[in-house]
Amino acid sequence: MNSDVIVIGGGIIGTACAHFLAIKGARVTVLERDHLACGATGSTAAIISISGSGPTSEALLPLSLESYNLILEHLQSFNPPIEIVQGGALYAAMSDKEATAIRPFYEEIHQLGVDCTIMDGAEARRFEPLLADHVACAVFNPASFHVNPFYLGSAYLNTALRGGGRIEYGVEVKEIVTGSDRVQKVVTNRGDFQGDWVVVAGGANTPELLAPHGLQIPIVPARGQVILTEACPPMTNRVLMLVDHLYARQAVSGNFYLGSHTEFVGFDNRITLEKLTAFTRSFTRSIPMLARLRALRFFAGFRPICEDNLPVIGPVPGCSKLIVASGHGRTGVRFSASTGKAVSEMIIDGQTEQAMDAFSPARFVDK
Repeated sequence: MNSDVIVIGGGIIGTACAHFLAIKGARVTVLERDHLACGATGSTAAIISISGSGPTSEALLPLSLESYNLILEHLQSFNPPIEIVQGGALYAAMSDKEATAIRPFYEEIHQLGVDCTIMDGAEARRFEPLLADHVACAVFNPASFHVNPFYLGSAYLNTALRGGGRIEYGVEVKEIVTGSDRVQKVVTNRGDFQGDWVVVAGGANTPELLAPHGLQIPIVPARGQVILTEACPPMTNRVLMLVDHLYARQAVSGNFYLGSHTEFVGFDNRITLEKLTAFTRSFTRSIPMLARLRALRFFAGFRPICEDNLPVIGPVPGCSKLIVASGHGRTGVRFSASTGKAVSEMIIDGQTEQAMDAFSPARFVDK
């Protein structure tokens, strides 16, 4: 089973790599052990913004802007349509203490040249009537939108399929065999796969695939619990953000996505009453109408968070044909396009348009 490039992982990063590789003419095989977007991608708010809800590393800022623009540029070619909702993001504070906490968010996006707005409580309430009366202030970032992550992953993958690529489901990678600076084969429960290059985009499972190669990447799973409500008529086209990494967004389908703190509990995917109760209180206190909606589903995903809060993108030391693309934490969708583009440039062009040294796996090799 031969291909130009084997991508391990059918999440948003793996499919984005497949998309941009196919655009450059590569024939890609994606190996997925379960189903498309079964990991962190399927439990993300899928918010794409020039700036997040917290400080963005200086090294990541060019990738943030690039990814934002790339997805907008590719909108017409995405199949299926990705259900983009372009209403901006409103970061709301419900007390004076919270107002102080969100001020750096305004300063960062303002410095990036985004025409953002900071509002007092009365202005925020007029701007977004879903907010509670006691809202203290809010920051509006127009350079933000959200999408359906399942459709975005499918659209990325379909580009590769149209280019002669394929995806294999139910494939569990057992070993990546390397030698003489090349990948000899990828050993799986479904036989061996061979390709000129291999991209490891296994999310929180990436470290176990690379440990046999002497690379100890400090990526850990961070559980994020999510509530999905019943559908209701359109209420807002904005992402509503609260302190402590809480987000509410209404999908095209009418359902509200509510999430999500980060919990370091290993690969424990249990839903906990304690966390969901805390979510519910925070959301209904800040967005009262949510109290009238029934919850349809509770679920959790594992965000791959690296200890230095930077993604890991680049060749494995000792094997230049083995590429890592993981560790994006909560921001995989946000950085998917720029990551996929950079990986395709590493493989096809031998150099990247953006500076990528800060994300190299080599930073974890003992000097």
